Amino acid sequence: MAFSTHKQHQHLPNLCGATAAPPPTPSAQPNHHTVTSSAAADALSNLLHRLPPTLSLPKRRSSTSATSPPPPTLSFSDPNFNHLLLSSGSELGFLQLTNHDIPSQLANSAETESLSLFELTRDQKESCFPKNWPLGFDADDDDEEEEEDGDGKGESFCLDTECSTETTTDLSLTSLREFTRALEKLGLKIIDKLADAMGFDSSIGEDPTRFRSLMWISESFHGDHDKPSGGFYPYVIGLQYQIRCQKYSLLKDSGSVSVSPQVDSIMVTLGDIAQ
Repeated sequence: MAFSTHKQHQHLPNLCGATAAPPPTPSAQPNHHTVTSSAAADALSNLLHRLPPTLSLPKRRSSTSATSPPPPTLSFSDPNFNHLLLSSGSELGFLQLTNHDIPSQLANSAETESLSLFELTRDQKESCFPKNWPLGFDADDDDEEEEEDGDGKGESFCLDTECSTETTTDLSLTSLREFTRALEKLGLKIIDKLADAMGFDSSIGEDPTRFRSLMWISESFHGDHDKPSGGFYPYVIGLQYQIRCQKYSLLKDSGSVSVSPQVDSIMVTLGDIAQ
């Protein structure tokens, strides 16, 4: 399993996806603990039978997405956080997290540094971040044609938690590295709390060989985005820091809905493995 984070010019999301064989999903794990309430069992059953939500910016043209109230808001300091996390995850598959410990100054500094990557020449991008799936620089060869249609995806970078570069450059990615590690740490906490709410111990953070975190950074785009997780499946969770007010389309099993997370909250989507 792997955390994978993606970022547009407006925001930096974080996802968990697997590049090695993923650990057993909750439904396949030997359960040495008993879920103590029928409500928790029902929530778990609902969670495991849902389709993972996908996140994208709405089309520039008129959208057919249904309107939706703001995503459920969970505070990390809430004493009932575990129960509310499981409830929101089973019912919707997404939520917005507040009172986390990632400062807005760090997110803004990371965004500034990530924008500098797009100022490199094409040769510099390819030499500093050569393709080595899932890592590296990626460019849409049909950018010009798609931009005319308003659906261009643009260029993107997929980085590890160290934001490693292949060659020595003058790029300063200190804040981006710190931000990526902070999102990874937060993601592991959320996974542990979700596991605890379902009645078993994940202990995933104790073995770094069981997961991988990826930071996905992309250009701004309009139109549907067919790779809400950066194209990495299966993944566990996606974390996206809301730097500014932005409306998104979420594809749920019931259809597409439009949501507007709070500024400085973190949008959390549960991926295939978590669900």
